[in-house]
Amino acid sequence: MAAVRDSTAARLFALRSLLEVADRAVELQPSAEQVIDDCARPGEVPTQVARRGSKVASDYSRLHGWALDIIGDADRGSLECRVAQLLHYHSEMVDTCIRLAFPRFRTPRLEQRRLALRGLGEPARTLRDARAALALWISDLEQTDSGPPP
Repeated sequence: MAAVRDSTAARLFALRSLLEVADRAVELQPSAEQVIDDCARPGEVPTQVARRGSKVASDYSRLHGWALDIIGDADRGSLECRVAQLLHYHSEMVDTCIRLAFPRFRTPRLEQRRLALRGLGEPARTLRDARAALALWISDLEQTDSGPPP
């Protein structure tokens, strides 16, 4: 029975750590949305947008790395993997927006793609939903774990 409690405790620790990562990612979403909006404005994009955007993309990339460390070999279809995938999406989306706003060579097609940018989209809501599901899962495990000893 002690092995089951240790396993549950380890699982709870990992899930709480992942929840903290997801919390930080959700907190970053307004900054990411602002960078994307700034990149999509017509005309020249100020260089400070690139600096802010690079920091946001880097923060998401770091969070993604932490999530991968936390989830280990979790099933590909698991909630934990979904959170990690969404963090990767957020990082890549912000990075792509910066590359479109500050290309090496401007082309009409790249400019059209840049002006069509519309935020993080559905994955932003999905990350918030996954974060809420993670919190519920933790709550359920805590209630199960705090049950009466055998």
